[in-house]
Amino acid sequence: MRIGTGIDIHIHDESRNLSIGTVNIDGPGFLAHSDGDIIVHALIDALLGISGLGDIGEIFPPEDKKWEGASGESLLRITKDLISKEGLIIENIDVIVVSNIINISKIKEQVILSLSRILDLDPKSLSLKGKTTNGITLTNDENSSAAFATVLGRFA
Repeated sequence: MRIGTGIDIHIHDESRNLSIGTVNIDGPGFLAHSDGDIIVHALIDALLGISGLGDIGEIFPPEDKKWEGASGESLLRITKDLISKEGLIIENIDVIVVSNIINISKIKEQVILSLSRILDLDPKSLSLKGKTTNGITLTNDENSSAAFATVLGRFA
């Protein structure tokens, strides 16, 4: 068994569309090189953690123009293929989103179904929770949101 963890934090940007957990919703998007999907970015780092293949910045370097504006879904599919080639099977995923802007409870089922479809997982193997900060900031900016992901995997 292998455990991987990941975190991603981005500032919101009113001029961008919001994609969270591969689901597009109304609200300010993220200031980022790709679509800034914090759930997917944290999840990718956790998946890479179980594989030992590096981190999201090594696999999808922000200075590489081909990843500019890339969707979280496309990055997640590539990552899934990479870890599958290593012989890893995802057993369980746990994600926490910390935000005063995004209400995870309203989109929780959509996100779980989308991610489980992309990763070929039983939706019951994926947990998603939302938390607010009660006025405390993670990044010195109230206009930011973060995601934390933990993945349990095993070799086939």
